[in-house]
Amino acid sequence: MAAKGSGGDLAQEAKVASHSTGEDADPEERQGEPVRFLTPRLLWLLPLLLLSIVLGGWFLRTQKVNPTATGPGAVSYRVALPTGPWGELDYVPISIEPPEEFLTVSVQMSHPLVWTFKGYSVAALNELIAASKLKGVERDWLMDQRNWEITPEKIVVRPPPDLVVGMDTAARRHIYGGLSECGDNALQEAPLSFRVGGATDWFRESALPLSALDLTRRLIYPRGNALCLSDWPVILQSIDSLEERRRFLKVTSRQASILLRLQMNQDSDVDALVAYWGRGGRNKDIRPLLQSLKQVEGGVTVDVSHLLPRFVRARIYNYPYPIEKGAKTVTPNCFWTAMNFFNDTPVDKYVDPEQMRTKLAKDYFPVEEPLLMGDVLLLSRANGTLVHAANYIAADVVLTKNGALHTQPWIYTKMEDLAACYPSDEPLKLRSYRRKGF
Repeated sequence: MAAKGSGGDLAQEAKVASHSTGEDADPEERQGEPVRFLTPRLLWLLPLLLLSIVLGGWFLRTQKVNPTATGPGAVSYRVALPTGPWGELDYVPISIEPPEEFLTVSVQMSHPLVWTFKGYSVAALNELIAASKLKGVERDWLMDQRNWEITPEKIVVRPPPDLVVGMDTAARRHIYGGLSECGDNALQEAPLSFRVGGATDWFRESALPLSALDLTRRLIYPRGNALCLSDWPVILQSIDSLEERRRFLKVTSRQASILLRLQMNQDSDVDALVAYWGRGGRNKDIRPLLQSLKQVEGGVTVDVSHLLPRFVRARIYNYPYPIEKGAKTVTPNCFWTAMNFFNDTPVDKYVDPEQMRTKLAKDYFPVEEPLLMGDVLLLSRANGTLVHAANYIAADVVLTKNGALHTQPWIYTKMEDLAACYPSDEPLKLRSYRRKGF
């Protein structure tokens, strides 16, 4: 999972920075105190020592996997979900990678190492560096103001690759946390990320050289419930083979997803299932399928995508094509996706979060749990900055598109994996909205 923004920036192609809309409070803030993620939905920061030990083990195991295996989902298993009005669900965890033709290795390799401390005074930057507890030559170089470009608005530092690699995990986390709040630091604001505890899935069957995996391990740092990687250009520059560079970009851009299935048997309550999955006036579309599945002797499972609106069926697990700058069409983002869930013909104006807010205020109302299929979920920071939008499916599973660019697919994911796409040391706030009349 990568960061988001403009141009060929991989960090711009998989994260939330391009979704942030400033400090203005959302209209929905005025409708009551938002619901926070519950603690079980967010995995908090692991001790740094334990993180280092466990990551080391994961990366070593990665090298022992047969590189001729079929892909990142080759080792998978089925997991049952809690039963509810949606019926009996299970899922198979998978990881999805972007198409090779969507990767731009030359652009990613040339990304400069620049730290922009916008709004920092000399004293404030000295304080940040001191608090990071950097040691040795890295601290000496970074504290030397001859290496700073000082202006009234910001201080710019261009660290050499050796300094970036030499930083320990705690110092990296602290300094990058500061950079992520400044603006103009896309790789720190929205790093490549994966859920804490998911490094095995992130790098399974990577077929990458041990040296690249070891360097990656050294450069990963924790933030909130995510493992983060901001310095991938340094790693790319250390890899000699073009093929392995492309593979590195594919692997680090993986996103955790699931294959979601409904179990049907002769005891299934078709009326109850139609009431849940047929929202949006689609009862006639799914009742015949569910009724036929109930009659299968011994039971059967069906991909939940067959029960969802046409908009979802046409896009799930797909990547949109890239769009030329200046084109009249738009590149779909999370807001566009969330607001078009029930629409046969998508409305492009919802790519603008302001248009989404207007639609929410007019045609939706706030709800709390229990949620229903298609409800819109909004994630925001404590200051009201809107971060992301998704749609509830069932049993803590959501539909999401984690980025505004063509390197981000439409996927189902568990809530904890969604939160890991937007790493934050402060819990994100969750609000839920339901379309009127649905």
